[in-house]
Amino acid sequence: MAKEFKGFGYVSGGLFLDSPPEGPGKFGPKVREILLTSSAFDWSAISPAVFGAMLQGVMEKGQRREIGAHYTSEGNILKVIGPLFLDELWEEFKALKAGPEGLKRFHEKISRLKFLDPACGCGNFLIVTYRELRFLELEILKVLSFEKPPPLDSPPGPKVSLERFYGIEIEDFPCQIAQIGLRLTDLQMDLEFSKRLGKNFVRFPVNPSANIQRANALGLDWERVVAKEELSYILGNPPFLGYSNQSQGQKADISLVFTNPHGKPYPGAGKIDYVAAWYFKAAKFMA
Repeated sequence: MAKEFKGFGYVSGGLFLDSPPEGPGKFGPKVREILLTSSAFDWSAISPAVFGAMLQGVMEKGQRREIGAHYTSEGNILKVIGPLFLDELWEEFKALKAGPEGLKRFHEKISRLKFLDPACGCGNFLIVTYRELRFLELEILKVLSFEKPPPLDSPPGPKVSLERFYGIEIEDFPCQIAQIGLRLTDLQMDLEFSKRLGKNFVRFPVNPSANIQRANALGLDWERVVAKEELSYILGNPPFLGYSNQSQGQKADISLVFTNPHGKPYPGAGKIDYVAAWYFKAAKFMA
């Protein structure tokens, strides 16, 4: 690094690698044209959740089936997180709207929530959850910003942070997409806060990234990712894969998870769908 730049802090937030692991890519004329066209497009209003669909679109059908990779739409994600926690949080916000002190405590509460998706893929569940929590936070700050007298010395700012979002994914490329998608969502929401509240909320240097770990979730102790007593919600859409379509490694995963305290597999566990291993492991984790 040139000495002129050594005074600047490292601000990538973990988004960019110090050096490409396999060297720079080489593009032909067609790819160059696609990149230039894409660069001219206004991406500011595009949800980063589309990355999951894009990845699925370029994967071979057999490869998708082999690893159980299936894109979950935003609409379906909202159907899950609404009843799980989001609807209740909005009701609580409406009940507290008239009282600034209660609203401040509520803001602190949502900023402390922690989320885990143990089969996160490209991070769509985490992306949509983070975005919706930031929208709720925006409404809280809109109310607090109009307090009389206004808090001129320390105006309220965002507290919901990416570092409280955790994911586990076995494939490397989706891990990278999840990190980028969450970072872009963070930037989009900071810009939305700035526009709605009339103050620059773009955080710089870049905040810590989400905690996306590349690992086999069925062979990993989830407490190595996040402490169970600190975790608020487990969510996601783990892969469905019938017994006849499972690889030997996936069958071994199921046997590993469905083992009793004496080290013996539960009867019938060897014929169960792959997705059941996530549900069983999540249930034990919550207990």
